[in-house]
Amino acid sequence: MLFEFRGTLVKNFGQQLIAALRQKGAEAALICTERGDQSGDQFADQLLCLSRQMIAAGAAEGSRVALIAPQPEEAVRGFLASMHSHTAAPLNPDYTTDEFLFYLQDLRPSLVLLGQGASAAAEAAVAQMGLNTLRFADLAGAEFASEHAPAALDDVAMILHTSGTTARPKMVALTQANLAASCANIAASLSLQAKDRSLCAMPLFHIHGLMASLCAPLLSGGSVVLTGKFNPVSFTDALSRYQPTWYSAVPTIHLALINHLEGIGQIPNHSLRLIRSSSASLPPSVIARLETTFGAPLIEAYGMTEASHQIAANPLPPAQRKPGTVGPASGTEIDVVDDAGTPLAAGVTGHVVIRGAGVTPGYIDHPEANAEGFRGGSFWTGDLGFLDPEGYLTLTGRSKEQINRGGQKISPREVDEALMDIAGIADAVAFAMPHDSLGEDLVAAVILQRGQALSAQDIRLRLFERLADYKVPSQIAVVDHIPVGATGKRQRLQMWSALKGAFAVAPQPPRDALEFILCEFTAEALGLEEIGRDDNFFNLGGNSIIGFQLSITLGGLLGCHVVPSALFRFPTAEALADHLRPQMSKDNLDRLEAAVQDSAEDA
Repeated sequence: MLFEFRGTLVKNFGQQLIAALRQKGAEAALICTERGDQSGDQFADQLLCLSRQMIAAGAAEGSRVALIAPQPEEAVRGFLASMHSHTAAPLNPDYTTDEFLFYLQDLRPSLVLLGQGASAAAEAAVAQMGLNTLRFADLAGAEFASEHAPAALDDVAMILHTSGTTARPKMVALTQANLAASCANIAASLSLQAKDRSLCAMPLFHIHGLMASLCAPLLSGGSVVLTGKFNPVSFTDALSRYQPTWYSAVPTIHLALINHLEGIGQIPNHSLRLIRSSSASLPPSVIARLETTFGAPLIEAYGMTEASHQIAANPLPPAQRKPGTVGPASGTEIDVVDDAGTPLAAGVTGHVVIRGAGVTPGYIDHPEANAEGFRGGSFWTGDLGFLDPEGYLTLTGRSKEQINRGGQKISPREVDEALMDIAGIADAVAFAMPHDSLGEDLVAAVILQRGQALSAQDIRLRLFERLADYKVPSQIAVVDHIPVGATGKRQRLQMWSALKGAFAVAPQPPRDALEFILCEFTAEALGLEEIGRDDNFFNLGGNSIIGFQLSITLGGLLGCHVVPSALFRFPTAEALADHLRPQMSKDNLDRLEAAVQDSAEDA
């Protein structure tokens, strides 16, 4: 089946892209890299030649081609060529040998396309499996003119794996029609034109980078700048050198860029007309900083691999943008439903489900995941959120990331945003830690802005002004780095394993009689022999019931009123002592000192 694309009859998404490249011509720059620029005609010829070379190398039409390419230009060429008449399966070139073995065994490719500079881990995995390979280093000057048929619209164009944060990674099948619909939606939502130029900040083995940063601008007749792995210094230079009109990135990249620019106190000469953010929530404070710095609107969008990326997007000005939302549906249908799949009223939080031309036909070799994900004619995204009366979607978190703190349900995203509103915090993430009696407790890690000296307790007290008590993390660790996955997204469910060392400190002895009494009686209430002044009541196994009883005991002992909520706000003996000391008379404090001194002498 043929359809018309800008006056050319094409059969699939791959041919759409070839037609768009041809229309760019032989003069205008299409792909810009440090090695030089390539025109549309040049690049189209290279793609068709490589596609034919893959067939000649033994990859039958429609078969899977795994791509391992560290250099961005080769990654783009390999992806677009293999998608033309095969199924492209781009892999992270930084995987370990074991990871390559897992993904390659899952994919069972007919060919592995190896880029120059492929790691020893990649070489070892390919050799161990005895896979058929084609190397970019061997392609120079090769010509294959044999004709071959492009894939059909319902053929699988690409396979990507899910992140696998909670289970074995699943293979997502995306068809030619899926990708065509998604790129058209992205291009329309951003009003992309031939004069636009994208600066690619995202990895080219991830749906965000492949669809938003690469294919959508190419399909619109625009050009793309490739700079390799994101680095704020080289990215800033590229903004000036290549004058892109927009870029799309995840929040960690946006944050690294704005922190760098504010750190050097310089704004690069640029031509940005918009900035796009997707794949995770971007705090409103960071949005404001970016828009102030660049004088361009930031467009928050919502996407996922299973939807070929974009699901919803805030519109460009002068249409209404609603900060805190991901905008209305963009080429998809969105509903918010209850556990039974019944649509909910505007403003009511539930499960986000979608339908549309960009949605995957299903996971490969995973009937259980398909049964769970596809229900009632919709795909269940695993996200929680609500629609407002105008159809703008607000995401409140992932259903699997929601924290159950002793029966109190907490969205860690809400805590992230409250932390980022505190002056002096550069980055923050809230997550769950295991807890003996609560099941889960809420903790957080923060990165401070340069020159700031906020303590964990300072931050907690400011959170109590913004959030209900149960939503305030019991512990906050100040760290230098918050880990992200290969695509720049945070894997919240793995955060405790990655950062628990930051919360482990040697117990500190009490400094005075009040801290000594608090340590002694807290340890007794928890059934422990001894605790330090900086040990957290809740992390030691405390809960609201024990805390209530302890507050009564301490109030009678100290001669002052100790409200039960004080332990939420001041969960260490040190913090609680600092809170109680101003409330106690000098006589009471002297009495405690004498009692502790007598006890020490008797011992």
